[in-house]
Formats: sequence, C-alpha cells, structure tokens
Amino acid sequence: MRKIVCYCVLLLAVIAGCGKATSPGNESKINGTVLDPDGNRVADTKILVNFNIDCDYPIGFKNGLLKLQNICSDLDSIDDPPWLETKLYKNYPNPFTNATSVNFCLGTTCSISIWIEDMYGDDIKNFLNNEIREHGFYVIIWNGKNNDNSNFQNGLYKMLLSAEDEYYCDTLFVFKDYNDFIYDDIAPLCLSNDAGQFTIYSQDLSLYYVGDYFDPEGCNPGDFSVTPYIDIWAFHQDYEAVHVDSILVESGHDINITLTFK
Repeated sequence: MRKIVCYCVLLLAVIAGCGKATSPGNESKINGTVLDPDGNRVADTKILVNFNIDCDYPIGFKNGLLKLQNICSDLDSIDDPPWLETKLYKNYPNPFTNATSVNFCLGTTCSISIWIEDMYGDDIKNFLNNEIREHGFYVIIWNGKNNDNSNFQNGLYKMLLSAEDEYYCDTLFVFKDYNDFIYDDIAPLCLSNDAGQFTIYSQDLSLYYVGDYFDPEGCNPGDFSVTPYIDIWAFHQDYEAVHVDSILVESGHDINITLTFK
C-alpha cells in the first residue's frame, strides 16, 4: 500500500477523489444471509454490490486491449520539450463497462509508476513500477481487471501517477455487468462466513458520489450521480448467481436481507 498525498478532495471520508460527493450521514449496515435451495447456510459465497446510476447519457463502453503506448513518437528527437507538462488526464469513457482510456503526459524523460488503488488504499492494478519512460503523451487502455485478471467490485477507484517525485491522481468509476461474471473470475467485496452471513457497511460504498461523465470520444456533456439504491449479488461455485434488487440504503438504518440459491 502506498501512503501518499495527492491533489484530490476526500470522498465520503474514505476515498480521495476528483469528483463531488454528498455525505450519506450516519453509517448503515447491510446484514446478509446466504442459503442453499434447502435452506442451509452457505459459506464462501462471493458478495458484490452494484449501484444505481442517475445519468442522462448512456454508460460508457469502449473496445480495447490493455496497452501502454507513446502516442507522440515524433517528439523523440527533442530533448524534454519545454511546452510539455507532466499531467494525468481524465479517463474516458467514465463510467465504463468494458474498457477505458487513461491518458497522461510526461514533460521530461523520467522514472514513473502508474497504478490503481481501491478505496482502502490497496494496490489492485500495477501498470508500471519505477520504469523509465521518454517525454510525450501516453495512453493506457484498461480492461477493468486487477493484477490477477479478476473482475472486482463495481464503484470508485483511484488512478495514480508518480513522476519526478510528484503524484497525480484521478477517479474512475467501474460499472460492469455482473451477468457476465463467473465465480472463479471475481475479486469480491466480501465473503459469507461459516454461518452463511456477511456484513456490508454503507461507508465502504460509493453512494451519493457525483462525478464528471465522459463519453467514449472524451466529451464531457454533464455529470452522473450514484443513488442510494443498490443491488446485492451472491456468487458460489456450486450454484447460479442470485441477487436482490433496489435496496434503499438510508442513513443510520440497518438492513437485513436473505439471498437464496435456486
């Protein structure tokens, strides 16, 4: 885990981000129980939360493979062009379902690191680690998976760039379709215990977040926001996935749910 200071505002007091947020107030707990078709409790169930997004535009989709590419090779003959400035640009599309473009500029040839953290500050995806890259404009096409090539929880993540002892950050919102997930390819939010139970805390979620919407062409026609309604999904290697839709998470109100495999 890297402990850094970056130029972003706090999001819900648990994630540093570059968007806008409204506090949900007091923490709420979602207590869940997972049962098999006979009513027995099921351990080691992978639990994911999906969000309801309020947006006037289609959620971003972009085809592409993971890559790191210098898109200004014609600058290679110029030593540290003075008009270039090291900067991390907003990813697009955002939110994204399949892949997103992350663009950054290096004003000088230097050693850089670029990675993604979750809201707990843990590294989940590393692209470069203290590697020398020449000045120029770069693009990463990221497929939304972690270092183990697993799909992880939808929601907010931080993209971080370290260059010349300076840090730059941006927020990304992942919004994948859980219907496409299978048990072995999921990095879950949590697991059910031996009693088939799990607990999700509202302040670990991206509720009430307001961010800048970017379409697949990089245009920004407006904002998107995350509502207090969530879906909870349960995945187990022995059963088909099940979920509960449209759970309203209210400030200070605990919720009890049951997910039963068929």
